[in-house]
Amino acid sequence: MITEQQALDDLIVAAAQENNDAAVIKLLSEIKTCDVKLLKDAAANFDFLFEAWDDTVAKFDDKAAVCLYLAENSVLDTQNFRTALHNAVRKFLPPYISSPGIAKTVGARDQSVPVHDVAARIRKLRKLKTNAFVYQIESQSWGRVVNVDKVVATIAVNTFATGAQLSIPIANALAGCLFFEPSVEMTSIIATEKRNLKPAAFYHQKLEKYSLGDLSETKIKDLLFRMFVPQILSQEEFAKWWASADAPAATAPRQRAFQDARSILELSTLLAPLDPAAVKVDMAAAQKLSKLFLHLKPVMSPKDLEMLAECIAMLADSADAETLKVMYQPLRGKVAFWPREINESIPLKQLEIWGRLSVRHFTGFLKAASLVYDRLEIAKLATILPLRCISIMFESLTVDDISDAVFAANSLNSDILLAIWKNRAKFPHELTSFLTMANISAALSVEGLPKEWAAAQRELKKSLFDKADFQKFVLANAGSNIPSVITAIQRMRNMAPGECQSLLVKLSRHSEALKEQIESGEGRKLLAAQDAEAGKKPKEGPPMTSIRSYKGLVAELDNIVKVQVPENNKAIEHARGFGDFRENAEYDAAKERRRFLQRRRSELEMLIATVQPIDFRAIRIDPEKVSFGTMVTAESPDGKTTDYCIVGAWDGDPDRNLVSYKTKFGETLLGAKVGETVKLPDGETITIKKISPLPDALAKELSPEE
Repeated sequence: MITEQQALDDLIVAAAQENNDAAVIKLLSEIKTCDVKLLKDAAANFDFLFEAWDDTVAKFDDKAAVCLYLAENSVLDTQNFRTALHNAVRKFLPPYISSPGIAKTVGARDQSVPVHDVAARIRKLRKLKTNAFVYQIESQSWGRVVNVDKVVATIAVNTFATGAQLSIPIANALAGCLFFEPSVEMTSIIATEKRNLKPAAFYHQKLEKYSLGDLSETKIKDLLFRMFVPQILSQEEFAKWWASADAPAATAPRQRAFQDARSILELSTLLAPLDPAAVKVDMAAAQKLSKLFLHLKPVMSPKDLEMLAECIAMLADSADAETLKVMYQPLRGKVAFWPREINESIPLKQLEIWGRLSVRHFTGFLKAASLVYDRLEIAKLATILPLRCISIMFESLTVDDISDAVFAANSLNSDILLAIWKNRAKFPHELTSFLTMANISAALSVEGLPKEWAAAQRELKKSLFDKADFQKFVLANAGSNIPSVITAIQRMRNMAPGECQSLLVKLSRHSEALKEQIESGEGRKLLAAQDAEAGKKPKEGPPMTSIRSYKGLVAELDNIVKVQVPENNKAIEHARGFGDFRENAEYDAAKERRRFLQRRRSELEMLIATVQPIDFRAIRIDPEKVSFGTMVTAESPDGKTTDYCIVGAWDGDPDRNLVSYKTKFGETLLGAKVGETVKLPDGETITIKKISPLPDALAKELSPEE
């Protein structure tokens, strides 16, 4: 006995044969009555079919119709199918709109556009005509199509509100506009006021009647919501109006229990008219919804993700914590906005939903997330998310939570830096000390931020340039390490030299040390090597050290960030499990360790930002004067001679007579001439007998080759 699947496969093979129009017509009729799952199981055979049909799809209505139907139902998405779908566009479009430019806007060959969206665009374009009414979803405005330019693929729209004419790319119009047949009834709908508001059934019927495309009930409701709220109705009034007895029979599915929803769209539709405070979920309902969440597609559209986030928020108060955990847990790692692991490598695009949620939904959404993640993970999320999210999240986090997360971060974005600044009055110095020019420079240098994060970056830059109290605070955190401020400014990307100079001038008004640094020329020479004039005592500026010591500083910082900080965070989390912090010695020890690591990390970051690594193999010396990078042969009063090597700030080793130029001993020797007697810090004297380059072996040791 031949199964349905075998019969369908045989029909596909027959339709693939040349000049078999009857099989094509029969296939078109058959697929419209088949279960979609059956069609998807035949995807491989359909792919073979479209490869065989090639560009003939553009010549035959029935072949083009097969493509369109399969696209509408997302049966397959292969290269052969997309090519066939692109050819079908040419067949479907009317002559006045058909052109290569228009066909490209449909996106049949664009893998980022789902095939069902391609089909929807084709249907819209088939009905698009001059004088059609158009509703722009983003701007929530109505207008009329006055021209379709198929050469440049745009439509010209006269807006009703202002009379202005807009030119909209057709790709944008297909994705963000709704089109309607012009009529007197549509004109009255557009001009609706509260005094002439009709029952919901009227609008449902008329919008569906005049729509130049598929208009689902959800889209009709969304359109009317945008038109009427809050201009005519409040949200509560709209919900009652839409759910009234006069609503169309099509709203009947809403009577299904929300826990029986089969999709996120249905769940959203069923929850929308309900009062969140009245929504209750028992364990059986939680398990049903858990299964729905478990079987979500790994990749969801932004609109579906937003609907899901709002549903999560509406259910956040519906049950006790254990029941909600059962319901929400499958979503961790399943949806983009709740990743499996919280770390700084998460692409910000994944977290956009957090920034888009309304305040009304955000509190519930955060409560739900707090059941899926532990406190430290929520705090880590706060260091990544947009500022508007952080402000709300800080209310549910302790200072210790925030400190742990900030300390664990490898870098801080503009949003968290601004949040620390805005809460500086209640935060300890260990948190506010992160407001350094180095951190600010790194945050302002990040490019390509999504718009949810870009606003904080602009605000941080404005604060740095225009707010005196912010400038003073950053300078105070720098302390005596003024070179670190200048170096950080010099390293800012996205800022023109003129902006850097302007910022330095503004900051110098609050710091005499910075002003002196700039006026002495050091502000422009911070990254230069030692003075070209050998033998001259180095000026105050960036400390100099060997390449070996510089690498040692970098390695120590790397070890703190990647090894010691994570270990310390685990120790704190472990200690927290013992309960009462007031008598928790292990917790106190872990916190003290964190404070030490934070201080050392800050020191190293400051040093690395300003230190100048020197290649001792390339130094040229003056044999008549003691200078940085020389070996000094000195004679004591008893006739004993000793060789001292003048090395970098972190290269000193008394056992080997390696003298850091930053020590009092080193500073005493610098600039001394051959034959000169020098009084040492301990009161003894030595006579300079000879000045020579560092031994080759030592120079190579201090400046190893890569």
